[in-house]
Amino acid sequence: MKLHDLHVLMAVVQAGGMGKAARRLNTSQSAISRSIGELEHVFGVRLLDRSRQGVEPTMYGRALLGCGAAVFDELRQGVRNIEFLTDPTIGEIRVAGNEYIIAGLIASVFGRLRRQYPGIAIDVASVGTMTEQHRELRERKVDLVLGRIAQSDEGDIHTEVLFYDRIVAVAGSQNQWARRRKVKLSELADEPWVLPPIGSPVGMLVAD
Repeated sequence: MKLHDLHVLMAVVQAGGMGKAARRLNTSQSAISRSIGELEHVFGVRLLDRSRQGVEPTMYGRALLGCGAAVFDELRQGVRNIEFLTDPTIGEIRVAGNEYIIAGLIASVFGRLRRQYPGIAIDVASVGTMTEQHRELRERKVDLVLGRIAQSDEGDIHTEVLFYDRIVAVAGSQNQWARRRKVKLSELADEPWVLPPIGSPVGMLVAD
């Protein structure tokens, strides 16, 4: 199997047809058909369903496309690694975090980083929940996530604690609890609260 043929298959599915893929790849439709035919011959299965509306991947085609995306992602990562080894002062950093982290910590830290290494491009994405953040990491859409973390036993994600932050309860100056010098958390259990979502790290700690 040639990587070129796999690239052609991905282009055909993304374009929705062989003619459109040929124009995108600046080649002929017969060359596109030949590449798809060679792949189907190698695997012995039909990879595409053809109709007047265009083409759709079969279950075999979808399985191969999933592997193909991983292969080309590995190649892109390899290119980035080589570029970094050649010159560590240039490159791209893709970072995710919630809006609060992005507005505060990231802006401050990255400002100093850019002054020290002006050749670095920084791409920041707002990703709210931990589930979404982990998915972005696993799909290599981001290089790292900055945010609050809960205890996790997920072996494929490395975490590093940068600092420990305290959790405090805040009340308005006119609130009855603001006049108390000592308050037990149990006393506040039935009070109206403004809380982060229960699925967030802080929300889970408060729920516990």
